[in-house]
Amino acid sequence: MALTSIKMGPVLFALAAMAALAMPPAARAATDADVLLAKEAAQRGQWKKLDELRPRFVGHLLEPYPTYWLLSGSVDRADPNEVRAFLDRWPRTPLAEGLRREWVKALGASRSWDAFREQLPLVVGDDTEIACYSFQERLERGDGEARAEARTLFLTGRETPNACDALFASLAADGSLTEEDAWQRLYKLLAATNLKEAKETNALLPKAHRVYEKLLDRAAADPAKFLASEKSTTLLRSQRALAFFAVAKLARSRPEEAAERLEPLASRLGPDLTKAAWGQIAWQGALSHHPRALEWYALAGDTPLNAVQIAWRARAALRAGDWKQVLAAIQAMSPEEARDASWRYWRARALRNLGETEAAAGLMRSVSHELGFYGLLAADDLGAPQLPDWTSWKPQPEEFARVRAMPGIQRALALYRVGLDPEGLREWLWAIRGLDDRDLLTAAEIARLSSVKDRAINTADRTVQLHDFNQRYPVPHRDALDAAAREWALDEAMVYSLIRQESRFVPEARSRAGAMGLMQIMPSTAKWVARQIQLQPFRMDMLAVPEVNIRMGTYYYRRVLTALGHPILATAAYNAGPGRARRWRDERPLEGAIYAETIPFNETRDYVKKVFANAWFYRHRLTGQAPSMREMLGQVPGSNGEAPDPVAAATSIP
Repeated sequence: MALTSIKMGPVLFALAAMAALAMPPAARAATDADVLLAKEAAQRGQWKKLDELRPRFVGHLLEPYPTYWLLSGSVDRADPNEVRAFLDRWPRTPLAEGLRREWVKALGASRSWDAFREQLPLVVGDDTEIACYSFQERLERGDGEARAEARTLFLTGRETPNACDALFASLAADGSLTEEDAWQRLYKLLAATNLKEAKETNALLPKAHRVYEKLLDRAAADPAKFLASEKSTTLLRSQRALAFFAVAKLARSRPEEAAERLEPLASRLGPDLTKAAWGQIAWQGALSHHPRALEWYALAGDTPLNAVQIAWRARAALRAGDWKQVLAAIQAMSPEEARDASWRYWRARALRNLGETEAAAGLMRSVSHELGFYGLLAADDLGAPQLPDWTSWKPQPEEFARVRAMPGIQRALALYRVGLDPEGLREWLWAIRGLDDRDLLTAAEIARLSSVKDRAINTADRTVQLHDFNQRYPVPHRDALDAAAREWALDEAMVYSLIRQESRFVPEARSRAGAMGLMQIMPSTAKWVARQIQLQPFRMDMLAVPEVNIRMGTYYYRRVLTALGHPILATAAYNAGPGRARRWRDERPLEGAIYAETIPFNETRDYVKKVFANAWFYRHRLTGQAPSMREMLGQVPGSNGEAPDPVAAATSIP
């Protein structure tokens, strides 16, 4: 089968497998069917069968895979010599790096320190589990600096893997972790409502000082009831921790009630814990767009806020139109966080609104050179949009041949061909690491010609200076999409942008949640739409047909747009549901960019920004006109005094 052909279907695979198995094992090389048989054996833990298949793969493009699956499936029992032989045979591949990482973890778990020390320097990237094994190994050989470094990890308050439990216990036992250290970590875990890790840290405290776990469970189950029952005039430290946890837990669903419960407790909690509790309430209030969120942030005072809490302080200030507080929140961010295009844009807006026009213009110019949502907004603000060049870039024959010959590229395409997409993706991402713009665009063209549409788009998206906008924003299925957009009176550019974000134009795309096809339609929604447009009889496999999927998806988007009345709301609803999109409005009209930035769900916030950035490029490609991003976003209508929506109620949009 050629590399440009479609993936092997079940009937074709069955026929190929029958033909392959009819031949003597020693008489043939591995086929595509053998690749899938080996993968199936690995998934089922059929190690003997997998071992028997390995000889067929000698000299095959995917030769390392059966051995990798065999070794990684039993890495804790694997012969070290076999593992080393594999790592030496297939260096600088994702398989070698993945196997080495898992082997190093197994070596750490079994305390095989000699082999662990040999392999540790070769592990690529950070891994907390491996770090904890490394600390244990260093402690055993008397490395005094390991204690301080492990203590730093402990005090971050982050969730850690089980491998760290023994490390932390040994540090507590020898006095390297103090009781105060344990309390600091415990407060952070309680603030995150991480009960499992909080209980493990609680066990490191002296028994007489520990939080009573049954009370902790009671506070988790009903924090409001727990706080209402707390009548003590003075609180032990363990009781203060429980009250703080209950406030943090209650704030996640009812921040205003948490604030009411906190006020009478403040004198008994003490100033530091009270301010930390206000920080939790303020953060959750900002997430739920509560009008008192900034007031609660003020009550948090000088308590240290984490990056997420600071970001939501800025977003609460955006919704309130308080540019002074927007600027203060951005200035409180880490340098890395503040360098993000979103916060540079809003900092420029804040400076401009506060009269610092020169500094604002300089920042805005720096953002305007970027190609995403905020780059387009900044260019719009400056009146100088960066117009894309739609002339297709084509690699030279020698460039194409060189990149096409890269082993990782070849393995990736072979894996995609037989339907092993996760493995293909891993090989592809590994192969394109460090490529310059020309090679990235060459790889994107190779992916396009091989019908790996998502890799073509995503790889073209990575370029920094040399771009191919035709690759980034393709226009397949033009007739079907144009017809559907006309039928339901939709902006064709918006439909293209939705499909690009949803599926990267892969008709067979399927999400973990079960959404299917180009426009990623959920089965329940598909049944509803099929009834509305009288598409009968309807079968779920019809969602893989581009024309059907596009017509159904555009109908659904039109109904949501009609019910909600604004493209931003409809786009947010397409990802998170109409009810949520409505709840995220303000009482008054809100600038579209501020609505987008203050969407509480990270995924949906990112989704809406990317869809509108896509739509800007598609509108330019389809019409030749450079639209105004600010006009595209517009003003999101307020909810103040709004009556129930009769359209939404009548249609019961899923």
